[in-house]
Amino acid sequence: MGELKQGNPVAEAVLVHGDVQRLDKTGQPAGKLSSGDILKMGERLQTGARSTVTIRFADDSRMLVTEKSTVDLTSLVNYGKTGMADTKVQVLEGGTDSQVSPQKGPASRYEIGTPAINLAVRGTGFRIQVDGASGATRTEVGEGLVAGTADGQQALIGRGFGLIAEPGKPLGQPQALLPAPQLEGRDEVIGKLPVQFAWQALAGAQQYRLQLLARVQGAEAIIEDTLLQTTNVQWDDLPDGDYLLRIRGVHASGLEGLNAVQAFALRTRPTPPKLALPSDGQRGADSKVSFRWDAAPDAHTYRFQIAEDEKFAQVVAMVPNIASDAGAVLLALAPGRYFWRVASVTRAGVIGPYSDAFHLVLQGGGLKD
Repeated sequence: MGELKQGNPVAEAVLVHGDVQRLDKTGQPAGKLSSGDILKMGERLQTGARSTVTIRFADDSRMLVTEKSTVDLTSLVNYGKTGMADTKVQVLEGGTDSQVSPQKGPASRYEIGTPAINLAVRGTGFRIQVDGASGATRTEVGEGLVAGTADGQQALIGRGFGLIAEPGKPLGQPQALLPAPQLEGRDEVIGKLPVQFAWQALAGAQQYRLQLLARVQGAEAIIEDTLLQTTNVQWDDLPDGDYLLRIRGVHASGLEGLNAVQAFALRTRPTPPKLALPSDGQRGADSKVSFRWDAAPDAHTYRFQIAEDEKFAQVVAMVPNIASDAGAVLLALAPGRYFWRVASVTRAGVIGPYSDAFHLVLQGGGLKD
């Protein structure tokens, strides 16, 4: 151990969402934390309501500190180029979600202490939640193995198990967590609002924990964290971006189960134009058809598509770079059934989602309703 070279005892706040404060020794706010800030050993952090911080430690382990939490960075020892690190965090209240890198060598440790239990791991993924009033601690292991000790007692918590520890009480046996709910399938790229997700009811779940995380430069921030009695959720107004949805069942004991996870990208802007003519379902026979639409905000040009199927797997024609003041395309088409749609394109070349498709049937003789 004496030959190991100790690096700087620091960590990094890779992503801060909302109000996260550094606290002084008296527990008073001493400055707001920002993404990219360096954290030093001995610092205390506090997250506000709907606020989170993702911390990256020297061995690339990451801890997401959830809302209304207070944590102390007790030890941030870094053994330089060896890849070993000794990380200890005290959680006074609130929650954390850790993804711990496999430990490299005998000096590597990743430990979390709470008023009720001390937890040590060597490469794993787990969550904890501490009740600020009682100190009771809920530990849930998603992968790997966590060793918990309290008052000389030890419990090994494996993947898919959880444990509730209370100060001054004997450690119980780990309990099996609820399995992940079954999410109904959704596209990975969603092009219009509202955003809707649903999942199958889970036996043994009294309610469901929903977490919506925004993904920014490889890090994640929880922007919504709520309990639901329903098996569906809807967002009517959500900014474009990359997201991660987590759903898990909550048992009567309070232990929360394994996550169902769905990554998705929301790409609703620039908004598509509203289609005008031919109206949806129109029939006719003229081989030459004029397709028209209303102007859309932020559209510099438009992109037009027409296909023989509603999934646009058999595209008949695609017309890019239609001037914004045109708002129309004239095409000669053979008899048949067609589906058409239009997307807006910004001046910077960003292509928005396509409009809902209209369909028409060409039979012969001139377009009719």
